[in-house]
Amino acid sequence: MKTSRLLATLGLAALLTACSTNNTSSSSDSTAKTTKTTWETVQERGELIVATPMTYQPTSYYNDKKELVGYEVDMMKEIGQRLKLKVTFVETAFDQAFSSVDSGRVDVSLNNLDITPERLEKYNISEAYKYSVSGLIVRADGSSGISAKDLSDWAGKKAAGAAGTNYMKIAKKQGAELVTYDNVAGDVYLNDVANGRTDFIPNDYISQKLFVDAMKKDNPDLNVKVSDVIYNPSQQGIIMSNKDDSLFKKIDEALLSMKEDGSLAKLAVKYYGEDVSKPYESDQEIPTIDISDVSDAG
Repeated sequence: MKTSRLLATLGLAALLTACSTNNTSSSSDSTAKTTKTTWETVQERGELIVATPMTYQPTSYYNDKKELVGYEVDMMKEIGQRLKLKVTFVETAFDQAFSSVDSGRVDVSLNNLDITPERLEKYNISEAYKYSVSGLIVRADGSSGISAKDLSDWAGKKAAGAAGTNYMKIAKKQGAELVTYDNVAGDVYLNDVANGRTDFIPNDYISQKLFVDAMKKDNPDLNVKVSDVIYNPSQQGIIMSNKDDSLFKKIDEALLSMKEDGSLAKLAVKYYGEDVSKPYESDQEIPTIDISDVSDAG
């Protein structure tokens, strides 16, 4: 009798274990089947959430009608149309451009962000939608004291910019004193250079030319100009999480189709006056400052 009871008990235990295992397996299979890719999540939501500064002309800014426009803004709207998604823009300063993607607050981030080996290790980055070189804004009267083509005269000068940008890393590498700003409008930067609070603004050369020209139309005596010094060729891309490649592939597919049908070039000319969607060409040698050993500047 004892032996029979023992066998019955062992048999029941084995049956319960088997059921438990099957339930766990079934639960795991169910979980695996319900896990959505990034693209599936965005597609189900019907909305692509985009981080953008909203203060940087001509990529992302408010026009006279208080409409958010710009090269990056219009590009993302077109990508949204091609992917059949509503596009929602979230104002994001440069120092939040990457953390907003990390946290999942946004799906993609744009802020004239360079494609670099370090960033490619941490994020999915789209095909380049813009090619440029770096430049700098200085005082028009020459009192900034910066003109060397090799950037050797930046040491001790006050460089203005957002913390953590590659431009400020270059300034740090060249020995400049960094003066950092939050997400402020461009005229704040220009006025500070003009009145001597800072000496120069390292940033995107093509964008700087357009912005300074626009500002000096209203204030022709503003004591700033774009230097003819250029350096560090660059490519800009759309930043995404590398959790999976699903959204990245869809974004790239739409972006490449815009390049092929000429719509991206059309937007580039609209906002820059030239086609920045293709590699930058120059008849002069462009120096490159290696900043791979520079920690975040700020």
